[in-house]
Amino acid sequence: MRMIRTAFIVTLAVAGLAGCTHRAKSAPPLAAHDFIAADELAHSTDLTLYDAIRRLRPNFLKPRGVAAYGAPETTVLTLYVDGQRMDSIDDLRRISCDEVAEVRFYEPQIANAKFAGHNNAGGAIAVTLKALPADSVRTDTTKAGTPPVER
Repeated sequence: MRMIRTAFIVTLAVAGLAGCTHRAKSAPPLAAHDFIAADELAHSTDLTLYDAIRRLRPNFLKPRGVAAYGAPETTVLTLYVDGQRMDSIDDLRRISCDEVAEVRFYEPQIANAKFAGHNNAGGAIAVTLKALPADSVRTDTTKAGTPPVER
């Protein structure tokens, strides 16, 4: 009798553990607050990178800075494309989402360390473009008035 009871308890325990091994579908990973990957941009219906950032991570474009007495409260956000400092954040409007490998936002202190020699008091957005074939020319991300750079 004792052996039957032990076998019954073991059977119930095994059945219970087997039922606990069911795996539920995992939720998609949460988006990083300071990073946008190319696959996230690929699902975007926005034509320009500026519009995509405004929709996906509006905090990237939010004015930042410390207010000093009598000084304006915000400082200018700096844009880097493939490590090159651009003239204005409006240059994001000339970049198509299809061209972008990734976009990162850096807080001012981190931006100043990463891009030494520049004042990044408002933070920085760093855009890395997808690699182009050797014979391609990218014309839409160059500074105004400068010829396109062959890549």
